Amino acid sequence: MKSVVLGSLLSLACAAFALTLENPSLRLVFAEAEGGYAVERIENRLAGGTDFVNGPAKGASFWELAFWNEGAPGDAKAGARLTNLSPCRVKSVERHADGGATFIWRGLDLPGEKGAVTVRATVRFAVDGASRWSLEVQNASTVFGLAETKYPYFSHVSKSGEADVLQPRPDTGARLVRNRPWGGRWAMAGCGGYMPMMIAFLKDGAGLYVAAHDPEARIKTQGLSPEHDLTYITPVENAGIPGKAAEGPRYEVTVAAFKGDWWAAARKYRAWALTTKWASKGRILDRADYPRRLAEIPLWLNIHAYPDEVSNTMSRVHALFPGFDAGIHWHLWQHSPHDVNYPEYFPEQKGTRACLAFCRSIGAEAMPYTNGRLWSVPLMSYPYAKPYAIAKPDGGPRIEKYGPVTPPLSPMCPYTDKWDETLNDFSRRVLELGAGSVFLDQIGACAASPCYAKDHGHPVGGGAWYFEGYQRLLAKTHAVYSATNAFVTTEGSGEQWMNVVDGYLNVTQRQPDDVPFFHAVYSGYTTYFCSPENHEDDDASFRAAQTRELLWGQSLGWFHPLILDKPSKCAIVRELCEFRQAHLDCFAYGTLLGEVAFEQPVPEIPLTWLGRKPFWAWRLPDYPLSATITGKMPGLLGYVWESAKDGRKTAFLANLTDAPRTVSFAWQGVRKTVDLPARGLLPTEVR
Repeated sequence: MKSVVLGSLLSLACAAFALTLENPSLRLVFAEAEGGYAVERIENRLAGGTDFVNGPAKGASFWELAFWNEGAPGDAKAGARLTNLSPCRVKSVERHADGGATFIWRGLDLPGEKGAVTVRATVRFAVDGASRWSLEVQNASTVFGLAETKYPYFSHVSKSGEADVLQPRPDTGARLVRNRPWGGRWAMAGCGGYMPMMIAFLKDGAGLYVAAHDPEARIKTQGLSPEHDLTYITPVENAGIPGKAAEGPRYEVTVAAFKGDWWAAARKYRAWALTTKWASKGRILDRADYPRRLAEIPLWLNIHAYPDEVSNTMSRVHALFPGFDAGIHWHLWQHSPHDVNYPEYFPEQKGTRACLAFCRSIGAEAMPYTNGRLWSVPLMSYPYAKPYAIAKPDGGPRIEKYGPVTPPLSPMCPYTDKWDETLNDFSRRVLELGAGSVFLDQIGACAASPCYAKDHGHPVGGGAWYFEGYQRLLAKTHAVYSATNAFVTTEGSGEQWMNVVDGYLNVTQRQPDDVPFFHAVYSGYTTYFCSPENHEDDDASFRAAQTRELLWGQSLGWFHPLILDKPSKCAIVRELCEFRQAHLDCFAYGTLLGEVAFEQPVPEIPLTWLGRKPFWAWRLPDYPLSATITGKMPGLLGYVWESAKDGRKTAFLANLTDAPRTVSFAWQGVRKTVDLPARGLLPTEVR
């Protein structure tokens, strides 16, 4: 791109005046040179000039860099940090023809090395009106290598309680925190375990969209401080190695203005996401390698039991829910207890083959549990696996603990042939038992970790290798399974695997302010299953949770088998599952377009969603529940879907109240009035 170098005159001007970059969508205001060019304000010009970012003129961050001494990576005493406020020889700005600019810091010092570092922070305007932010570090040091970057850094994106924040979270993809106050903890979203490296701030119809549009899914973390400071933290490739470390994050951050609500942000993210490798196979309805029977299972249970109990449970499910298949997530098919002896699952429990065969014979799916990341440290085999574990900066293996009684576990590096061979071996053996599916836990639920092993074949530290490793590994697993119409699933909302993983288990406890962000972005491109809820909830609260997720496109369940002893709960589930099966062209394969606007006030209903116990603890009456959620939900719901088969648009309406209601609603110029039965569902075309 052609640049105009303004040189010393612009540098002098910036010493006294803030610098402004603008296009028809955005106005970006930066501090003067003395303030390190920190971002002071971002104005949404599409929505009346609404302001975001309340950065101080002096003392605010714009970028931060961590350097390591190659001899002792990870030792803070052997490292160095630079920021946009660090002393340097010259600060200057280059203007671009597109209206953007590059901010330059020349001659930054490292310990013992004067003027070794030059930093270039570029903001360019794209043809779609969005701004793209990138960082380049030129490091001439022979002692220190770049290890980590924080860029861009936006201070106080919204004031306390001033804006709604569409904040990334596992499973449903995001939560809409209304009038989000300052306080609490840093909200961290790690690439690989959270669906979007995206966040949006909304004020009265004006939005600010910030996202890392990185098609190679490099290891990174999005951080939101209690004071709404926002940044992207990136461990770079070959971290800490002089002369070899990457010279920056190697991806751009998109900052864009928009009008509307959170659905507008979701549509913006979807437009980018569907261009990536993980969406490149297209809609699941059109894929020859996609097992549609996963998308069409309406109900899942979760069990921690031996083969006889699983067979008996599925017999009851078959009798109570006639007419459609069901799935059960099966723990304890293997020879040892849960969360121990990974990945040594074999030999299987006696009767496992017969149980799997029986379930298949009645149209049910028993999905064996495995873990796609971990090796149990106490195993005799671990010393042989240890060299292939994800390594910390000091070279030692990363160790994780899950609860006080769970033995230590070590996540394995997916780039190594050892973990590739191991995972594909036990996955193949599960298939050979007669299973029609396998669950690979944590791959889509745990953030990618940088690995500092120098002999794994990947760049030390960060980069795209984690994404590439699991892509290569899972492609082999998926090919073997899809050849027999079997399916592969994982937990969470790690979007990067949906071309090699068929479905995502969504199991976190729901909140009233959850929104179907994952579904709005990826409906039609994968399957999301399970809507966990305590079978001891009152019926109204239970129905509200399940109905909402049905209308989002979720297949229901991950219920404990004790729900089979609750006739009223079973009746609710049966009704909702039958409704889903009648509209699979939308809920399983279609596109979620948005919500209807009701013309009359929408009543609210109180709800209490009881906390859950671990699935193995329901036999222990005194075992404590997790936190109980209380709140309110709209008593009327309305979501619009587009059919994958014929493009027909249908509004699916739900009345969660105890009284029939006549309601009027609008959708993109179409106005309708319909009668909704009490606690009822109704589809109505809106095209």
